Amino acid sequence: MSSPTPPPSQQASRPVPSYKAYTGPDPSTIAVQRSKAEAEQYWARMSRKADESVLPVRVNKALGFGGWIAGTIACAYMVLFADFGPREHVFSPVRREYQKLKQSFFTLSPEEQRIVGLQQEPSVEDEAQRRPS
Repeated sequence: MSSPTPPPSQQASRPVPSYKAYTGPDPSTIAVQRSKAEAEQYWARMSRKADESVLPVRVNKALGFGGWIAGTIACAYMVLFADFGPREHVFSPVRREYQKLKQSFFTLSPEEQRIVGLQQEPSVEDEAQRRPS
């Protein structure tokens, strides 16, 4: 039974070219392999450090909630108030509706103006003149 690979030749090996030479760390400077107990001790210490750097749950929730609030305010500002120039843009219809809504809050309807007395009520004489007899 013969092996599928040929046996090594008796010739001396060629020198390795310098561009293919090993350039890694010096084997004498590599740390010795650690035991399982040392590795577990190291990872336990690292996990304690990781736990110390985590913010408390209440702070995380507040930061998350604050981020959503800040994002919502930024988007509302961009849609309703940011200056995109005089031309029509994608937010123009929303801005027109917002202006109508704002005007409805800060102006009185004709009926409300009449109740407050800002508008002249039609007098009886004017109505008599308007009605055909």
